[in-house]
Amino acid sequence: MDLPSPKSNIEKLHTYKPNFGKSKIDNLIRLSANESALGASLDAINALKFFSNDLNRYPPQVSNELIGAISSRYSLNKKKIILGNGSDELISILAQTFLNYNDEAIYTEFGFLQFPQAISIAGAKGIIANDVNHTASVDNILSKISKKTKLIFLANPNNPTGTFIPKKEVIRLHESIPKKILLVYDAAYSEFVVNHDYIDGSELADKYENVIMLRTFSKLHGLASLRLGWGYSSENIIENLMKVRGPFSVNAAAIMAGIAALEDLNFQNKSVQHNLKWMSWFEKELRSLNLDFKKSITNFLLIKFPIEKKYNAENAKNFLASKGILVRGMKVYGLSSYLRVSIGADEENIKFINELKTFLKKNE
Repeated sequence: MDLPSPKSNIEKLHTYKPNFGKSKIDNLIRLSANESALGASLDAINALKFFSNDLNRYPPQVSNELIGAISSRYSLNKKKIILGNGSDELISILAQTFLNYNDEAIYTEFGFLQFPQAISIAGAKGIIANDVNHTASVDNILSKISKKTKLIFLANPNNPTGTFIPKKEVIRLHESIPKKILLVYDAAYSEFVVNHDYIDGSELADKYENVIMLRTFSKLHGLASLRLGWGYSSENIIENLMKVRGPFSVNAAAIMAGIAALEDLNFQNKSVQHNLKWMSWFEKELRSLNLDFKKSITNFLLIKFPIEKKYNAENAKNFLASKGILVRGMKVYGLSSYLRVSIGADEENIKFINELKTFLKKNE
């Protein structure tokens, strides 16, 4: 029996597959997904204990309570906040809302893989702007703008490189693009940033119609399994996105946990301090091992391994997996000599470095 064919742009796509790594060891240390090192807030976990009634009821289409909590926590306008089933959903519906088949959207060379995926699904053409030293280049982004450009996707800080472009460069980018182009500013890791030269995008979204800032509860707040994200933009942008977003996008459990997580400032501060402490420790240890790495302002970093030697990135990844430690290979990004490693809990970080030392010594 003949079946209908998918759209040609879908037929050409490869399924997006998160790669957490594999190991035969049961008790795994997963440093491959940039997840919260300290788990989730106990307040958020306790909030879910009360989530037993009304399972037969649909969640609210728009949770004013969660939007109010976000507004209060970050001092933002309630009317300019949209919730999503993870920020991934918002990336997807942005592309579906604004891109036609003859449109173009720009994304950076080592940017989040979900950007080109969403562009392709919408049927538009993705245009790559090359990075400079693994960092997004404003000049290269601007050079790729054409009459067909509708969206620019920029993750800042960037995943998987951990690099960022400073406030002045972000402002220069926005000032240089036509008003008809929407800047999608993904600030998923912004809560980990303590650099005063950084801008999270909210002030641009407050002032201008053509900016949307994206955020997530998956990183600092440790609610990755509940899939909760949000965006901040003009009311006109939000209104159009709501036409495309599913009617019950965010589930009730995520709403309850999200509100509790936002209110637990002690957990948030503890997570940031933990990350700063161990990032500094990681850098010191990696220097002592003569391994190069990208300076990161996130909760992960890229470690470079020699290509021509036995202790290359692939062998290192496989060795660590044999010891029950999962890290992220970067071949899919064209960075085959790098591994991305998340900051974990105290004992996880120590074990990772100890096993890495064993691997390097074994392959001297």
